[in-house]
Amino acid sequence: MVKDDLDWKILELLQENARMSFAQIGRVVGLSPSAIAERVQRMEETEVITGYTAQVAPDKLGWSLSVIIMMSVNRINFESFTNDLSHEYPEMVECTRVTGKDCLIMKFHVKNSNHLEEVVNRLSRHGDPTTLLILNELLKNEPIRRSIN
Repeated sequence: MVKDDLDWKILELLQENARMSFAQIGRVVGLSPSAIAERVQRMEETEVITGYTAQVAPDKLGWSLSVIIMMSVNRINFESFTNDLSHEYPEMVECTRVTGKDCLIMKFHVKNSNHLEEVVNRLSRHGDPTTLLILNELLKNEPIRRSIN
């Protein structure tokens, strides 16, 4: 639960730099490190904050292409397909169920066009994939900010 403007400011700071210490956050918002710790713990316990991750540059690890793949999977195959996604497709970093003709939008990082073709061939057993090569990510991992009412 987010109680007030201070919680929102703490959330913004942690989204920008999750390694920021409670002392540093406290200096910015005018609270003690222990008060920051209590607020962060409450937001963790209420699952407002669900984790802390490192952001990795896929190209630095040899994954030179990023691809969006949209696909429709029929209801009969949907559950079996989605149950083993991370095991069957280690290249997949996101999968979202959506409305419309294609029920899944997936994001993959692959090494090259041959690797992409292999992924598309594996996916084709479950549906008809449509691939979109990502040229540039113009907005990524943008912090969630307090909505304007």
